[in-house]
Amino acid sequence: MVGRRHLPEDILVDILLRLPVELLLRFRCVSKRWYALIKSSSFIEKHFHHKNNRARLLVCNLTMSLDEGMSIDFSLLPDKIVPDVHPELKILHQLRRRVTDFNSVAGPVDGLFLLEKVEPNPEDDNSLALWNPATREFWPLPPVTFELQPFRDHNYQFALGFDPSARDYKVLWIQKFWDDVSPNCLVNVYSLRNNSWKNLKTEFPYCCSLHNPIGATHLNGVYYWLSGRLDNKSCRICSFDMCSEQFGEMQGPVFPNAQWGQLMLRGDSLALLVGVDPCKPTSIYDVWVMNQHESSWTKVLTVQPLIKVSHLPCGVGEDDKMIFQIDETSQLVLYDPTTRQITDLGFQLDFIYGRSWVSNYKESLVPIRRGNDSQGEDNAVEQIEHFFNRFEKTCGPRGCYLKN
Repeated sequence: MVGRRHLPEDILVDILLRLPVELLLRFRCVSKRWYALIKSSSFIEKHFHHKNNRARLLVCNLTMSLDEGMSIDFSLLPDKIVPDVHPELKILHQLRRRVTDFNSVAGPVDGLFLLEKVEPNPEDDNSLALWNPATREFWPLPPVTFELQPFRDHNYQFALGFDPSARDYKVLWIQKFWDDVSPNCLVNVYSLRNNSWKNLKTEFPYCCSLHNPIGATHLNGVYYWLSGRLDNKSCRICSFDMCSEQFGEMQGPVFPNAQWGQLMLRGDSLALLVGVDPCKPTSIYDVWVMNQHESSWTKVLTVQPLIKVSHLPCGVGEDDKMIFQIDETSQLVLYDPTTRQITDLGFQLDFIYGRSWVSNYKESLVPIRRGNDSQGEDNAVEQIEHFFNRFEKTCGPRGCYLKN
């Protein structure tokens, strides 16, 4: 009897790299050899950057109704969208029936998202979690303690990034406080490798106003924000290096007439989407791309969408296809600057109580479980639903109240 012959390593790797994550998760059970290969960091990185693993637009849509309460859908758009035809959506996850404390989603970075919930009770121990939709892993972060300070007002921002030197995913949490004199900032960083937070004694740039980008503006271990106010001359960009854990600043491009702008990624480059009179039917948008080696900027595209009602850009996909929110009809539409066609994506938005996030998403095998943690992937749905508390209304002789 002739024994089984193994495929040569290079041929096996070439075949497996072309497969989606769902199949690779099953194929880990074929043999110890396949398990070790698919779990290796080199294979995970090659698979993420493989040409078959194309980026697709993911929409997180939060809506509110009197009957059902808050609902959240994570929907993945198809690779190819036919003009004038509602695309068939792939639902990655749904949170239904009185989800009470979902607040935001950030990312993705290497296929990972950062989910945030509102803390109705200061004693609750979790408010952030990491999630890999492809592997169905979910990881609540431990609580972080900020030093209490007297303040007149405050806000906060998060950033998810990767430290390539330590091969560690990190979460940056910036708390900004305003008193009657000046703003103050507290900065904490979470390390997935250590599963712990630490307070940074770093100098935060004076311009504390950081504007949220379109998607995640993390590139080569550095996260970027548009800072300060965009005026008719130029802008400034704030950065945070995940390796050195230091902030930095740099000058942005000079604009002749721009009044509005948001940072984003265009492929593997940092980019700026700027415009004059945004939200108006006559809006014109320019796309500027930064050359990282020279720190110079080049205008690569001008878009004037043929949308005759008030609209706002909220996402940019491959081939510079742009996603717009339409105020009048509560729609999300895709605009192709090459064909100048507009396609309704089939989402019903809730502009009064809801919110939507649009991201460029690629499947990833990146693990988020730490050490020998016994968390199973198959119960990620239950873990997410437990993390975002759901309340039911109970009525009695003394009135109605909410309970877990």
